[in-house]
Order: sequence, then C-alpha cells, then structure tokens
Amino acid sequence: MGRDEDIKSKFLGTWRLVGVDREVADSGEKLDQGVIQTGFICYTNEPRMMVIIRRAIPGQPGQEITSYAGPWRIEGDAVIHSVEMATREPWVGTEQVRGFSFEGNRLTLSPPVSPDYVHGSVTRRHLVWEKL
Repeated sequence: MGRDEDIKSKFLGTWRLVGVDREVADSGEKLDQGVIQTGFICYTNEPRMMVIIRRAIPGQPGQEITSYAGPWRIEGDAVIHSVEMATREPWVGTEQVRGFSFEGNRLTLSPPVSPDYVHGSVTRRHLVWEKL
C-alpha cells in the first residue's frame, strides 16, 4: 500500500466533532468561548465525504448549520473536499482545503488562515474529530 492509500484508509469512516479551536490569527485571541459545536464528518472509499456542523450559543435563539458534500482526495499534507452541494451556496463548486493530523483515534482538520464571516477578523481554526 502506498503512502497516499495508507493515509486515505485512516480517514475512512464516521467521525464526531469533539472540539473546535478558533483564534484571531495575528493576536492569538481565543474566540467562541461557550459556543456549543456538534457535528459529524464521514469519509467513504468511493471517495465521497459529507459533513454537518451545528453551532449554537447557549441562551441565544437560533443556530448555524454548516454542511457540504462531494468527492475528496489527499494531496501531500492536505485533504481536499470538492464541494458539490452545501448550505453555503458560494461554496458549491469550490475546493475546501484542510491540513490534517492524526493522533490516536482523533483527526484534526485545519482550514487555511482566512477571514471569518462570524467574527469579521482573520482567524485560524482547528477542528478535532474522534472516530466512532
């Protein structure tokens, strides 16, 4: 089995979101203290993926749902999600690039540093997933 196939096999299955770390890129200020985020991401061998994340602030009405699905692939140290459908219409037809690392039964996905539409600042994010 080649390196990419070995890495791909580690992704396969369903993962539950267990942590999100979001901070302002230039200051390191932690954001989203007290925000409840739940979600699942699934990778199949076809290769297809789908993700859904729910973000809610205790005591405030409403919630935010982010979801998308499409093919996925490994390129070097990144997993690339080719978005075919999404709750955020502008994402359709894009590629969502995520750095990744594995530690035990956990997978950390890290989007590139980018503007954050929630906070209006440039942020760094790490999403930690646990294999079910």
